[in-house]
Amino acid sequence: MHHRKSLTTQSKQKEPPDDDRTRLPNEILMDVFERLLNKPSYLIPAMLTCKRWHHIAGTLLYQHVSLDSKLREDTSGARFGRFARQYDLIQSFSVRIAQVHLMGFSVRSTDAFDRLAELCEAVRRMKTLRTFALSFEESLDHLEGFSVPSAVIVLLLQSLPQSVVNLNLDCDCIIRPDLDQPHVCHAVSVLLPRLRSLRLRTSHLCAGLFSSISPEAILDYERPNKLKSKKTTSSLEYLVIRLIARPECAHLAHTALCYSGDRLLHGAKLASTLQELYNIGAFPLLQEFAVIGRVDAPSTLQNDNWNVFKIRTFARGISETITLPWCARGGSSSLYMIRDSEGDWFGSINDISNALEGPLLWTKTGIKAVRYLKSYERHNDWQLDRTKLAPRDSVIKKFGVSFRLWKHEDATRMKLLSARKAAGFGDTDVASQIVPDGWRWVIAEGPWNWTIEPMGVF
Repeated sequence: MHHRKSLTTQSKQKEPPDDDRTRLPNEILMDVFERLLNKPSYLIPAMLTCKRWHHIAGTLLYQHVSLDSKLREDTSGARFGRFARQYDLIQSFSVRIAQVHLMGFSVRSTDAFDRLAELCEAVRRMKTLRTFALSFEESLDHLEGFSVPSAVIVLLLQSLPQSVVNLNLDCDCIIRPDLDQPHVCHAVSVLLPRLRSLRLRTSHLCAGLFSSISPEAILDYERPNKLKSKKTTSSLEYLVIRLIARPECAHLAHTALCYSGDRLLHGAKLASTLQELYNIGAFPLLQEFAVIGRVDAPSTLQNDNWNVFKIRTFARGISETITLPWCARGGSSSLYMIRDSEGDWFGSINDISNALEGPLLWTKTGIKAVRYLKSYERHNDWQLDRTKLAPRDSVIKKFGVSFRLWKHEDATRMKLLSARKAAGFGDTDVASQIVPDGWRWVIAEGPWNWTIEPMGVF
């Protein structure tokens, strides 16, 4: 008995003293855990080590939350809405509503509205939330799918706490607005005075977006704006509006004006209205905005017109329009080409559309601007974000891609189609392949197969 007591005493004496000097400081632990953010399978076991580690790592794990909302009760979205308790740690929250959830709304499923109520309640509890992103899953064929009622978006926007200053609304499938339905544009307008960055891609948009700033704003292309005063000001610093819903689908390709019978919203009109609002002091903190749209080329006998994307930007008092030609590879391929000042780039239509946002990148903490990072830079060209695009040489090698344009440029040793930049927002023209002096269009094989050749060749 005495021997056992002696061993116990010795073992206690060998235990290290509970001294703060032997513990890693919280700052070092935080730095270690930050390196595990992209590896949740490592971070979560670390959280279970002790209460101290759980508290420190938890502030990082729940800082940025992203989930899909589906109908089943065992999905991550449903479980999060019912059981999550770390709402006060969340600073960035991203929600994507799945097609099956949208289908539930279309058939008025109780489960669909239960999931929505859970999401809204969860968002209300996020008192430190600064960034909110809402998007919708596209259908498998990328053409048809279930649309979202505007009331769903409005309810989520109305649930946002006052702390939210960055908003990303990516909704290309809103049901055509009715006068008796909650209006998305007005719901965003309520948030506009406090927002720092805003990214919008919606199938419908109107001047209601600016109703809290200036009720006089007009987005109808045929009616001029007469902005004289502002109702209030907005803290907006960066703004991206994409007037491209689904470029590969004819009836969903362009953003339409609300309550107009699907009349198109013109990018030049929207950009001019934004600049006028800036001029009257509605956006005193605005650093840069971009309005991104497209213009479809009319057909010609030689098929020498190209569809173009239009990027209308305003920064540091300079307004300009960048025009970038693009086309599909053809056939059953989902590969598309876009040409900028540095060459030809390929990707899916989504990759190319996202690349257009270039230096105004959406991140977990809002829009991150990469132009004018240095105070002395007065001008910096807008560039595509080519992260997910492939250059011409690699696509030729991998897929054997060939374009008539390339053959003509090889034959003439000239660049026959160019991206361009123009001052202001007035450039609304498409791009056309030029025919150099001494060359002409001729029919090669059949009425639809035109090519160019030097004059004097018979």
